[in-house]
Amino acid sequence: MKAALLKSYGDVDQFEIGDIPTPTPGPGEILIKIEASAVNPFDLILRQGFMAKFIPLPLPAVLGGDAAGTISALGDGVTGLAVGDRVVADFAANGKGAHAEYGVLPTTSAAKLPAGLSFEEGASLVKAGLTGRQAVEALDVKAGDRVLVSGGLGTVGRSAIQYLKQIGAKPVAGVRPERLSEGRELAGEALDITLPAASPDFAYAISAAGPVAGNLIGHVRDGGTVASIVPVPEGANAGDRLTIHELFHRTDAATLDAVLDAAVRGLLVIPISHSFTLEEIGAAQNAVAAGAPGKVVLKH
Repeated sequence: MKAALLKSYGDVDQFEIGDIPTPTPGPGEILIKIEASAVNPFDLILRQGFMAKFIPLPLPAVLGGDAAGTISALGDGVTGLAVGDRVVADFAANGKGAHAEYGVLPTTSAAKLPAGLSFEEGASLVKAGLTGRQAVEALDVKAGDRVLVSGGLGTVGRSAIQYLKQIGAKPVAGVRPERLSEGRELAGEALDITLPAASPDFAYAISAAGPVAGNLIGHVRDGGTVASIVPVPEGANAGDRLTIHELFHRTDAATLDAVLDAAVRGLLVIPISHSFTLEEIGAAQNAVAAGAPGKVVLKH
C-alpha cells in the first residue's frame, strides 16, 4: 500500500511516498481503507524527534492520528461492525498511523461515521472533539457555570466551547485581540487572553494555548480549577492556589460516538482550513506550523 513515510527525524523533507505491506487485523482489530486523515500539531513534534525519548518511532514511520474511511476487513472476535461500514479512527502514536492507504487499529478506537458527515469532516473531529470534551468533563462544571477557554478559536478550544454551550455552561473565549469579534460570535463572550488579568474572575478554565498559559492561570481565582492540555509554566500556580488537571488525549469509542452525534446535529463544527493530497504531506505540516485557522486534512 502507499504511505507517507518519515525516513528520519527532521524537517518535512524527510517524508517520502513509498510502498509498504498492507497490515492484517488481529483479534479485536479492523482494517480500514483510509479516505481522509488530519494533521495535528503533535505530528510535527513527533516528526522533529522531540518525543523520541518517550515515543521512539520505528523509522521509517507512518504518522497521523485522526482518520476516516471504510472497513475492509475484520479481525477475529469483532462484533457490531461490518466490512463496508464508514468509520472514524483514533490511531496511536506508534509509527503505524493514518497517513497511508490502509490502517489497522482496535475496535475500541473507532466509531461509526454518520451518513451526514463526509470523510474529511470525520477525520477533523477525532482528537479535537475528544480532547475538548474531556477537558470540559475534567472540570465537572454544571449548567450556568462560567468557563474561560484559552485558545478558544483553535480546534480543541472550539470543541470545548461548543460542548460547554451544549451542557448549558457559559464559555468565554480567550483569544488574541484581533480575533475578539470571532470569539464573541463563537462563545457569546470573549476576552484578550494576551493581557495579564487585572483580577481573577473565573472559578473554571481550560488552557489550550501554550504561550498564554500563565496569563490564563492569572484569570482564575483562589480555589479554582484548570484543565490544561498544554504545559503549565513553572511557578504559575504559586502556593498551589488552584487545582490543575494536566490532560492527555485518551481514545474512547463511546465519547467519540457522542462527538459525532453532536457534529451531525450541528452542535459541533470544526472548520477545515486546508485540504491536501497524501503526497502533499510536507505542505500540510507546514500549514499547521504556520498556524492554520482550522483543521488541516489530507485526502487519500
